[in-house]
Amino acid sequence: MLKKYTFSLLLTLIIPIAFLLAQNPGSSWLQYAVPEEAGWSSEKLEEARLFADSIGSAAFMVIHDGKVVVSWGEVERRFMCHSVRKSLLMALYGFYVDKGIIDIQTTIGELGIEDTHQIRADEKKATIQNLLQARSGIYHPAAYETEAMKKARPARGSHAPGTFWYYNNWDFNTSCHILMRHSRKDFFQDFKDRIADPLGFQDFRLEDTYYHLEAENSQYPAYPFRLSARDMARFGQWFLQMGQWNGRQLISADWVKESAMTSYSEDVRRPGWGYAYMWWMNLYGDEHFNYSAQGVGNQAIIVYPNDNTVMINRTNTFEGDRVSNTNLRKLTEMVFAARTGEASESPRLVKLPEQLDKYVGNFLIDGREVKITKIDGRLRAYTEGRGEYYLLPAGKHRFVVEDAQLVYEFKEGQYGKMKYEVMLER
Repeated sequence: MLKKYTFSLLLTLIIPIAFLLAQNPGSSWLQYAVPEEAGWSSEKLEEARLFADSIGSAAFMVIHDGKVVVSWGEVERRFMCHSVRKSLLMALYGFYVDKGIIDIQTTIGELGIEDTHQIRADEKKATIQNLLQARSGIYHPAAYETEAMKKARPARGSHAPGTFWYYNNWDFNTSCHILMRHSRKDFFQDFKDRIADPLGFQDFRLEDTYYHLEAENSQYPAYPFRLSARDMARFGQWFLQMGQWNGRQLISADWVKESAMTSYSEDVRRPGWGYAYMWWMNLYGDEHFNYSAQGVGNQAIIVYPNDNTVMINRTNTFEGDRVSNTNLRKLTEMVFAARTGEASESPRLVKLPEQLDKYVGNFLIDGREVKITKIDGRLRAYTEGRGEYYLLPAGKHRFVVEDAQLVYEFKEGQYGKMKYEVMLER
């Protein structure tokens, strides 16, 4: 039987427009000059940062009252989103459901959906809503499935539509096709026009999106993204604000509630986790209720409505890194344990430094003084006797010297400040 859990405390509140306007970041994020002025302990946050480094987190952000409390790691780097893509898709659905262009009670039979391996008559009774909930009962092969998903996939016809939850890439991929049929637009261009541009994404590029087709399995491709942590933070802040941004209701609060804040299933593999429309929901009942977008390695956008807080975690899956569920939960608990009280009424705010800004300055490298500047978003170094050359990012605190077989590796000091000590590798 389908169980429905809705987080209702926040939903009864009317959020003033002025309050929401005060939270929106401008062209770049603002950061509390001192964590204590945001109501957080610098000392305990430093303990959390060291733990984040130890578990393999590549980037981590904490946003409170719409401003950055801490920003660790490569927050501007575009990492793979993996299954976070599904929650991004749900946000775009909201525009078309709100306008009545998409009726999620429509069946796939009424839409004439077919696939590489014929869709059965009983499967065609599945509604769009069943697909969004991962309850379609259509166990057709799909693109981008992991081996674990393939092994767990039930037999065709074993469950009627709407009666059983299975984390199903066929549902997720076909949902994107259905969206594009109704919007008559390319999904990624539509995402850019309706979400990335209005929310002011700083790092989004269409070349960081693509369709992954496995024609032998299904005619419906997956739709992978690469996004930065600071752009994900804007997306999470938008949902925290119930679909409002700069005084505009881009998607309805009703869609945020229905798609992200209402659980329709429980994951038997992970007790305490519910599933909404391609969003995860924490059913533990602890004081820090949250719902989240999650992907392989614990790419995560975590929204805490009671705490007016958003947390972002990124993992470098390009190099096979992973952060376990246990460690991510411990990290978020350490962050909340650093909370000391309410933010001051007039906290000092500074512009969140660009990631490359920390490397600008004069450094001593291999006995030579090197002056590093930033030109058009790139690092350029000057060394007496070598002239000017660009530094190309090659990993955390590592840069390749353009046209030379040299690598500069910077050392990080306390609170993320760069030391004036650099190793030179040959």
